[in-house]
Amino acid sequence: MKYCSFSQQVITLLFLVSAVLMSACHRDTGPTPEEIQAVKAVMEKRAVAIRNKDIELYKDVFLPDYNDGHSNYQMIIEEMAANFKQYETIEFTYQRSPVDLKMNSARMVGNVSYKTNRMQKPVANHEKTLFRRVDGQWYISGGMATGLF
Repeated sequence: MKYCSFSQQVITLLFLVSAVLMSACHRDTGPTPEEIQAVKAVMEKRAVAIRNKDIELYKDVFLPDYNDGHSNYQMIIEEMAANFKQYETIEFTYQRSPVDLKMNSARMVGNVSYKTNRMQKPVANHEKTLFRRVDGQWYISGGMATGLF
C-alpha cells in the first residue's frame, strides 16, 4: 500500500475544502430580465391576438399540450374563435403582475378582463396563468380564465 506524504495530504485536503467552499458560494441569481420580459411578451401577444381577432396569432401563444383540468388547447381555441365571430370588438386587459420564473416554467397571478361591443361593463376574473418554455419559446400552458363571456 502506498502512502502519501504529509504535504500531499495537506494539498489534497485544501483542494477538497476549496472545492466545497466554491460550490457553497455559487448562488442562483434567478431569472434574467430578458427571461422575465419573454414571459410578459406572451401575455402581450395574447392581447394583440384578441384585439386584432387573429386566431392564428392566438394559437401561437398556447402550448399544444395546454391542459389545466377543465379545458385543453382545442377547447380554448374553439371558444375564442367563436367569440371572434360573435363579437365585433373584444378588448382584453391584464394586470401586469410579477413573473415567478423557475427554469422552464413560470407563473403570473393577476386580474384579466374582457369587454365586447355588446357589454356595458367588462367581465373580470382572477387568473393564475402558467407558462412553459419549450425549445427556447414560452407558451401559456395552463391556468387561463375561460368561459367569461
